[in-house]
Amino acid sequence: MSERLGLEVWDHPEERKRVVGEALARWDEGVLKEAYWAYLVRHRRKPDRGGPLYLGYFVRWLALKGRRWPHLEASDLKAFLLEAKEKGFPGGERGPLAWGTVERARAGLRHLFPFLDWAGHPMPPHVVFPSRQELPVVAPSRALPEERYRELLEKAEAYPLAYWRPLLRVLLVLLGEVGLTVKEAVELWKEDVREKSLLVRGTRLREVPLSPVAREVLWDWLPQRDFLASHQPLPYPHLLLKPAPGKGRGKPLGLLEAKWVLKEFARFAGLRPQDKQRADLVLALRWRAIRRFLKEGYPREKVAYWTGMKSLAVPGWGEG
Repeated sequence: MSERLGLEVWDHPEERKRVVGEALARWDEGVLKEAYWAYLVRHRRKPDRGGPLYLGYFVRWLALKGRRWPHLEASDLKAFLLEAKEKGFPGGERGPLAWGTVERARAGLRHLFPFLDWAGHPMPPHVVFPSRQELPVVAPSRALPEERYRELLEKAEAYPLAYWRPLLRVLLVLLGEVGLTVKEAVELWKEDVREKSLLVRGTRLREVPLSPVAREVLWDWLPQRDFLASHQPLPYPHLLLKPAPGKGRGKPLGLLEAKWVLKEFARFAGLRPQDKQRADLVLALRWRAIRRFLKEGYPREKVAYWTGMKSLAVPGWGEG
């Protein structure tokens, strides 16, 4: 699409209204994509070049569904995105698509309503533009199954290097019960463990409630943690300390070391290299924690805040 449009019709409100109105009446993808791009280059500092492409897909979807302007359904935009996830875009890439691709399409259409206002044909007031919170960011299947989670906790007790076993259980609980990232886990201090909650430091400072399982594992860890801390002349305040014998014993567990031990444990637990669960063990554990919060009845907005996620609107989660 040309940077400098040859037609100046878009700069004349009456002509613009006529041309866009005729295009809407016949679902003319080409004209509507050109008009949308004209709006973007005139009103956005960095116009989204993908916007017209996704508008074309949406217009084609409306035509295939037999819609007539302005008689749209309130949820047409959301239905278009959800159908694209499963089947792909009409005339474009076949599905199922990644949720990131669906979000990219949603973002490309975020200026659709102001564009139609500018063109003199406002979107019908009952039509809703879906927020990011209305679309999943991770498929529910990414969450670690409950039986697999319990199996990992049991296998941590049998890990060949015995001095890693208590720390492995703590890591599994901080990720799988509380929903922390590995970085957040290694940055915790001992004093962050409260009676029934955990203070998470960093860019997303927050206080997260602890499940009975998490409280039990963390409180069992504290005496062992204090023992490790005694190996250093000046004890470190961190919650997770290195358990391996040697000069480093009692020093804070680093991010790379934590990732390494989780990777080695995943291999020990039988997660094969070709098994996506192995590569995504951390994320699968975090989403298991999210599922637990939702099933306990906590609002999704609060769970998103506790776990540092942007969106948790996953169909079927927290039900049953």
